[in-house]
Amino acid sequence: MYDLANTVYSMVIVSLIINQYVLIIGQVELGMTYTQADAIYNTMFAIMQIVVAIGMPIMGALSDRAGKRKPFVLVLTGVILLFASLLGIYKSLTMVLIFYIIANIAYQWSLAFYDAMLAFIANPKDVGKVGGFGVAFGYFGTLIGMAVMLVLQDVLGWGSPVSQITTENPVLSYGYYGNGWTFVIAMGLFAVCAIPFIFVNEKQKKGKMPPFGRLFKDSLRQVGQTFRDIRKHKEMFKFILGYFLVVDVANIIVMKMFLIVRDGMLMPSSFSMIFIIISTVSAVVFTYFIGMIATKWGGKIAFFVVGGLWAIAITLGVLLIFFAAPIKVPELLGGAVGAGWSFSFVLALLMGIIAGPALGGTWVAQRAMVTELAPKEKFGEYFGFSKLSGKVSASLGPLIWSGVFALYNVIAIRFFLNPSLHNAYGYSMLVVGVIMFVGLIIIGKVKPERKLIEEGEAAEEAVSEN
Repeated sequence: MYDLANTVYSMVIVSLIINQYVLIIGQVELGMTYTQADAIYNTMFAIMQIVVAIGMPIMGALSDRAGKRKPFVLVLTGVILLFASLLGIYKSLTMVLIFYIIANIAYQWSLAFYDAMLAFIANPKDVGKVGGFGVAFGYFGTLIGMAVMLVLQDVLGWGSPVSQITTENPVLSYGYYGNGWTFVIAMGLFAVCAIPFIFVNEKQKKGKMPPFGRLFKDSLRQVGQTFRDIRKHKEMFKFILGYFLVVDVANIIVMKMFLIVRDGMLMPSSFSMIFIIISTVSAVVFTYFIGMIATKWGGKIAFFVVGGLWAIAITLGVLLIFFAAPIKVPELLGGAVGAGWSFSFVLALLMGIIAGPALGGTWVAQRAMVTELAPKEKFGEYFGFSKLSGKVSASLGPLIWSGVFALYNVIAIRFFLNPSLHNAYGYSMLVVGVIMFVGLIIIGKVKPERKLIEEGEAAEEAVSEN
């Protein structure tokens, strides 16, 4: 259930709200352009991810030294709930960014502890399948969150946010973001869905947890030693390097998904939310099978499957942005009167269906691969280093995205009379797609030393020996 709960935050706050919220505040309150406001958000996100990355190995080491992970998850969840709920109080760019940074750092660090719990709560032979089921089930959080947001926007009439002026939307608007209850309701869903996690029985080391001060110092020493050790572990080092590049795509797509559909493909806001729901349903249905693939054939094969899905989804997105936008939505789904099911709209649906399991499968394959590679006594720490790779990558992705946007604006203004901002989304997707391809090549050279099932049994032995 915690996978479901934290997905409410990641998809509703991170994917749906925060980027567009900052775009609107920057333009309405401070008079920025769309590109300037987006650059502010991307730079903030990059700096935040560096802080997350620095702390990630320490969080992993803490989980190993303490022998308990659940208390850390619960405390960090409280921080997320508090500061994410405060996002709607002020329309101040500074306050919104501060609250979001605190909430998101807590969210990212909580995942280091939560992921490390997997090998200590699942049956040894089911580690891969449980990971896949957890990620797939977690996407129900997106369905619940999106359904509630649609109710706030359309049923209660709080309005659709507008962050880019177009012919159809000539005025910028906060829409339902302007009501502070939006954020409180979203975090209320998170809290309710997280309640069952309180009753999870984690296999823990015997004995009392050391004082936090000593635990923290020991963890720092352990991180230093692991930094030295991990360079000797060639396969893990190669995986971390490859994962650094692959997850760059997943992170940026999560962050920009709503805007890619609405401002890139030029589809209505209401359908952009439906698009995410479609993608989520697909993730719920198909991500579990990525876990089964990881269990039967290993994390590397799972990564290849995920990479193929990403390649198709990104290719479709780029083609639709360059050659089909604006894409008309059928009247049945809230489009213009008389609009039908065009070929470009069907391709957009196909992109959403494929992107769902591609995104969910990325996390499943990562969990499986680290479980295969990590020494049994250092699950948490190696998960932490894997997360470190992902978070440093996440700091790079937004900067690359902003760089492509800025370069496009310079070139387009110089050489084209009427440059269209939506094309910048297509070029940005092309660039991150190439980066991901390089990452998959590196992961393809990794040689796991053990099978996933064997490592699940090793985790059980590690607990019983303590």
